[in-house]
Order: sequence, then C-alpha cells, then structure tokens
Amino acid sequence: MKLLFIFKFIICCTYSIYNQTNINSIYFRFPESDKYSKQKFIPKNIHGTYFKQHDSLVKLKIISDSITTSHTVIFPIPKKNLLANNMSIKNDSVYGIKSSVGLPFKSINDTLYAFLEQFDQFYKSDSNSFCLEFQNSTLLFETLEDNLFYVIKLNAVKDTLYVTESDPSLFDEKIKNSLKIIQQKEPYYLLEKESEDWLNFLKNKGFNDTTLYYKR
Repeated sequence: MKLLFIFKFIICCTYSIYNQTNINSIYFRFPESDKYSKQKFIPKNIHGTYFKQHDSLVKLKIISDSITTSHTVIFPIPKKNLLANNMSIKNDSVYGIKSSVGLPFKSINDTLYAFLEQFDQFYKSDSNSFCLEFQNSTLLFETLEDNLFYVIKLNAVKDTLYVTESDPSLFDEKIKNSLKIIQQKEPYYLLEKESEDWLNFLKNKGFNDTTLYYKR
C-alpha cells in the first residue's frame, strides 16, 4: 500500500508540474482603482523613431495614437543584369523590383543594393486598444475577449526604449503563486484586476522579456 501511495503521489506531482510548465500564455484584467483610467494617446516622452538593438534594419516609430514597425529588405543586383531583369535607374531610384515604385539604392563596385522597407502595425489606439501610465511605465492594452487583455510594457530612458512582454516560461514560483490559472483546452495565467496584484507583478518582474531600441 505504501508503495502504491508513493506511486500515486509521484504521478500527481508530475501531472501538476507538467500542467504548469506548459502554460505558455498570460492575460490581464484592467487594474481596478480610481487613479487608473484608459488613455487614447501615447505619452509624448516616448514618441520618436527607434532602431532595434543588433538589427538596425528593424525600425519602430511611435506617434500619439499608433506604433509601426518596419523592416528593410536588401536586394543585391549585379549592374550587368539590370537590363536583363527589366530594371532601370531614374532619379536616384531603381525600378523593376516592386511594380512601378522606385526603390532607393547604394552602388558599391559592380553591384547595386536596393532597399525595400516593409511596414507592420504594432499598435493602434482604437475601440479595442488603449494605453495606461502605470508606475513610470506605459502599458499597451489590446482587448481579447471577456474583459481579457494582452499587455506590453514600454519604458523610455534617455535615447533607449525598452519594449517588454511577459513570458510565462521565465516566471519564478513567486510570480506563479500570485497568478490565477484558468484551466481550459489551452490553460493560461491570469493577472486579476486588484491594483495590489499589479504592483507586485511589476515589482517581481512579471514583465520579463525585453527588446531594446535606440534613437538615432
């Protein structure tokens, strides 16, 4: 009987650990307090254009109501192949890569390097998205469903922008124990609306996956 009990105990513990280590998502309730209100516009102190650390081809631009990202794709074109590929140069741009749009380029020796900038919407203030100034940070909220939100934290220090998400795989036990686990087909962590829970989550570095961007 004792061995059977130990076996069952091990199975239960293993099942519990398996479930927790396979929770890959966290969602948030909006913090409940009179001093917190949803904001339409992003604070001016973080407006600007930033370049990603270790990859300056990735750019992030923040204005009052939106954030866009762009990535520059470089096309090397041997000069001798311009005509064969139906390409031409006019007014400091090379044509023939993207429909009738000319692309800027640099000429190095016998090769042209054309630059195509592609854009994505990172954040847009609308009926489903808003921001909040919280503990010297700007939090971006995106509505999912049932008053659940996905949240990203922004901090600007001089010319450096910290874009920080919350990665459950990096949570320590202190953070896990402060969160609610919603059991469903794909379980997730939930940070409830109590402001004290929010303060502790930030204090314990619940936002833990940071990407750096620098102003140029």
